[in-house]
Amino acid sequence: MERLTLSHLGHIAGKCHLFLPQVTIGAAICLLTACVTPLRTTQDQLCQQQAGEYCHYFGPQTSYLRQADQQLLTAQAENISLNLSQVQSISATFSDTAALDAQLSVGDKLRVGILNGEDFSADVEIDANGQIYLPYLPPINAQGLTIATLKQRISQTLVSEQLMQASSVRVNISPIAWAPIEVTVLGSVFEPGQHFINQKSDTEIKDDDKSHSGDQASDRTIAAALRASGGVRPDADIRQVRVIRGQQHFLLDLSGVISGTQVPRFLLSAGDQIFVPSSRHFEDKLVRPSQITAPGIRVFISNLTQPASSNSQSAVDTEATRFPYGTRLLTGAIAANCVGGAQSTNASRHVLLVTRNPLSDQTDIVERSLDSLIRDSWQPQMNPVLLPGDGIACYDSGVTNVREIARSLTDLLVPASLLGLL
Repeated sequence: MERLTLSHLGHIAGKCHLFLPQVTIGAAICLLTACVTPLRTTQDQLCQQQAGEYCHYFGPQTSYLRQADQQLLTAQAENISLNLSQVQSISATFSDTAALDAQLSVGDKLRVGILNGEDFSADVEIDANGQIYLPYLPPINAQGLTIATLKQRISQTLVSEQLMQASSVRVNISPIAWAPIEVTVLGSVFEPGQHFINQKSDTEIKDDDKSHSGDQASDRTIAAALRASGGVRPDADIRQVRVIRGQQHFLLDLSGVISGTQVPRFLLSAGDQIFVPSSRHFEDKLVRPSQITAPGIRVFISNLTQPASSNSQSAVDTEATRFPYGTRLLTGAIAANCVGGAQSTNASRHVLLVTRNPLSDQTDIVERSLDSLIRDSWQPQMNPVLLPGDGIACYDSGVTNVREIARSLTDLLVPASLLGLL
């Protein structure tokens, strides 16, 4: 909307058939009546003609379906170069393989016990160089090994150092605490990048009395890494999740998280890369709380609707801006106090949804009349789901706008009459 300037006053006065003494009042009337609702643009017609393919503004009657930017998806896929012939598929039937066993990382604490070799036994921690130190033994590389492989390496060291006979070596290793690890998550997730997983709070560390051996690596899983990255996006292809570990590549099917079938067990190691490809389609079934999706979202709401007489009365608290993942626009509008009240004055409001389309990485604006939104709430293209960071803005009804115009004119006329301008 253009800003009103002095050069426009004469034009407004002529358009509204006003005399010069009434220019100020006429300008106010014409200006206020032009700003009661969001202005329509030619982009609205573009969306209707091209079915939303290239537009970013969707009018009240325009269906909104989040669509993919093919060039963007191609560029994202090229960031990870995978030789599919090297991808090892892991199914739920695997129960005890080296690929599924936890690999040791820097900071892991272990209890090493040697039968009839108490002088060599100790509680150790893998240092920054990936090594452990046992009494009377040289440093032993442990990073990246499984516990079974480390047992063999300790046994070989005892024999090579001529400290024990090969036939009499018995080594037992149990984890005391699994350290946090850093992994990289790429692809169709809300917050791609490097993330630390398996971090314990100060309370959990304090409550652990250390009187036991053995520890769970429950937060060194694929699900923990995906949660740390904000969860998978609705366009994620969870049947083709890839884990890259050095020269090894693993292909996992995580669809059981949504369907309820068995999911393969896979423990991550430090430095692993996880790539979640895009299906190039927005899947509503993925917009729900789960182990690999966002449990909840935060939405930004602007609500200055009437009949609230001050901003404090129309403000929305933080609890009303937090929703379960999968909440749709109508529910968000209800939480924003946009729905309800006197039907004669509060009906026919409009709501704007400002959303970041994850498939195109661009911002879309969706406008809906609350009357039509309620009527067509069962249609996904008219009542879209909310995504993390979306914004909702409410606009008043026509009756309320007229009342505000009258109040504004009163604010102008009373001072003018006191000053003798009328």
